[in-house]
Amino acid sequence: MAGWQSYVDNLMCDGCCQEAAIVGYCDAKYVWAATAGGIFHSITPIEIDMIVGKDREGFFTNGLTLGAKKCSVIRDSLYVDGDCTMDIRTKSQGGEPTYNVAVGRAGRVLVFVMGKEGVHGGGLNKKAYSMAKYLRDSGYPSVTIWSVSSFFFFFIGPILICSLGCI
Repeated sequence: MAGWQSYVDNLMCDGCCQEAAIVGYCDAKYVWAATAGGIFHSITPIEIDMIVGKDREGFFTNGLTLGAKKCSVIRDSLYVDGDCTMDIRTKSQGGEPTYNVAVGRAGRVLVFVMGKEGVHGGGLNKKAYSMAKYLRDSGYPSVTIWSVSSFFFFFIGPILICSLGCI
């Protein structure tokens, strides 16, 4: 999923985030691309299921983890049409600073961004929302790419395209 790294790089380019990730939450429940060395690299399928699961109240009481880092859910609008975001804050363990995290939902992926110390959650929410909306608006949910050796297969709705070389 190397092509997803450019989305992570785009999320990081303004300097307000310390890490970002694109994480699959449907069929391929794993981290597709993430900032090197961060906690988002360690997000597990169980943690993904907690974020997208049917129980939308339990994590307000019990919290959740991201890459084994304990977090509190501040606001959950992940399944609210027109929003599709969640605001989270890491918990301090041993006196380290806490950070705001925003998650945006699009098609088959979640967009994660974690701010640097002192970065307001509202700006992060807008960043996650904007990337998720871009992916939804560009038809991402209906585009799947398979790679077999040097053959690439694109499935766009009812059309299957095969090409040689790089994409």
